[in-house]
Amino acid sequence: MASSNSKSTNETARKIFKILLTNPRIKVSWVKAHAGNIGNEREDQLAKYAMQHGQPYSLTKLPKPHIKGLFRKSMLEEWQTSWKNGDTVRKIYNIMPSVSLSPTNWIREDVNVLLSTWPFPCLPQKVSPV
Repeated sequence: MASSNSKSTNETARKIFKILLTNPRIKVSWVKAHAGNIGNEREDQLAKYAMQHGQPYSLTKLPKPHIKGLFRKSMLEEWQTSWKNGDTVRKIYNIMPSVSLSPTNWIREDVNVLLSTWPFPCLPQKVSPV
């Protein structure tokens, strides 16, 4: 990999090498392309979007909390769309149509009643809605 070679003459590789030297917590590893890796597939989608629509922000440094907020907003919008258009666990969707990062504080028994998934065969398997 050119970015790991300190003697590379490639300008991009030199910039990457410099960033890696100043940020030892960054780990770079090879990931097989088109192998169904969700993170890699998402990265490919974002790269394609950036190529088609350009950069939404200038290259000036943005505060980390602002960037985290943008990521959180985008992630929640994508999650909400997936939840709204999904076809599983509709019983829960009917009660909680909006996604949230806040915990629901539901206990296991409540979930079992809601989903009619009792762990014991002696208990009723279906509960009629009240």
